[in-house]
Amino acid sequence: MACANCSKTLSSIFFKRILNGQNIRLTQIVSRNCSTSDQSNSETSTDDTEYETKERILRASLPFVYQHGWTNKAITSGAEKEGLPGVAHGMFPRGGAELVFFFYGECNQQLVKQMKKQTENVEEKPKTGEFIKNSVESRLRMIIPYMEKWPQAMAIQTMPQNAVESWTNLGRLMDDIWFYAGDQSVDFNWYTKRASLAGVYKSTEVYMLQDKSENFDNTWQFLERRLQDLTTIGKVTRNVQQSGTVATEGLYGLGIMAKNMCRMNSR
Repeated sequence: MACANCSKTLSSIFFKRILNGQNIRLTQIVSRNCSTSDQSNSETSTDDTEYETKERILRASLPFVYQHGWTNKAITSGAEKEGLPGVAHGMFPRGGAELVFFFYGECNQQLVKQMKKQTENVEEKPKTGEFIKNSVESRLRMIIPYMEKWPQAMAIQTMPQNAVESWTNLGRLMDDIWFYAGDQSVDFNWYTKRASLAGVYKSTEVYMLQDKSENFDNTWQFLERRLQDLTTIGKVTRNVQQSGTVATEGLYGLGIMAKNMCRMNSR
């Protein structure tokens, strides 16, 4: 019997999930370099392969969002496109939320690559204010292809069970933008800058959903005005109350929209 850890040895990885009382068995052929055989390495290899398979399914599911929205049905279609059983969506217990967060993370990573290219190994770094505006606009433009279905994605993110991950993703996005903008603050300004920019981002995102102007020109003008409200970009020191107002307006609008999307009664 050939060693399971030898290079180019065919090994079957079985992912078992329970969905409506049925066992889901996904078999993936993988290649492994020779390594010391032990149980720990075997478990790690299985986890890595499962992660890669889930990522492959989610990536293949994105084109189906146009038709099915951020749902299990889109994930099922993505799995079938990859030649896997349609019931593979049982690997995603949170359903459409996992597809939303996958897309959000992919967009964040894409923006980081863009910002690195703009700021690393360049003779003259861009001005802070212009850099932040362009970065926020670039990130928001990434959702344009899914604009018709984006209200659903935003509503999913506001659900209690998804709120923590939603805010973590938003916080990481704001931190990345300020980091590549050259922010080196270590005092309370570190928090106010990120909180204020998060308020601007979310309020612009909500505004964008209703914008019917060509190329979303009104949205980018709205973004510019909101950034101007934060005084000098890169040195946001306006008092916390005023910064909080900008954030509150955006979050309130998001909350109302989410309730309407979920058909919940609002007082």
